[in-house]
Amino acid sequence: MIKLIDRGDLNIVSSLLYEFLSETSYSNHTNDIDMQHLKRLAFSIIQIGWGWLYIVDGVPVGMLLAVKEANVWIPTKSSLRELVWYVKQDYRGTVGAGKLFVKYCSTAEKLLSAGEIDGYFTTRMGTTTDYDLESRGFRLTEKLYLKD
Repeated sequence: MIKLIDRGDLNIVSSLLYEFLSETSYSNHTNDIDMQHLKRLAFSIIQIGWGWLYIVDGVPVGMLLAVKEANVWIPTKSSLRELVWYVKQDYRGTVGAGKLFVKYCSTAEKLLSAGEIDGYFTTRMGTTTDYDLESRGFRLTEKLYLKD
């Protein structure tokens, strides 16, 4: 099941955010993570964007968070940016994991058609499965590297 995140889900979302950070390039810094900060961040995201939970047998096992933002280079343009698409290891590659992405894309397409955004972004982390985004209409705009 895919569910729109609401205020009652903030503890769940902050826990999933912590797991996401622990499994990505931010893993070197998980000792410095403030769970209250993650909870406030999740609250802010659902105020200015969208978030969905992927739930299996009543247990949240994944999420996708996205925000609407002004383009830094052309401030008259705006986009929807996926910030986090995280699914627990045992549930990756499932239909539900894909449904999170489909929900994000369908929301973005509605915003695009309504003229509320000029485009939308998705991110591929170093741990992300290599799936073909270009066949889905995306084009590569940048790669982001971290040295710490």
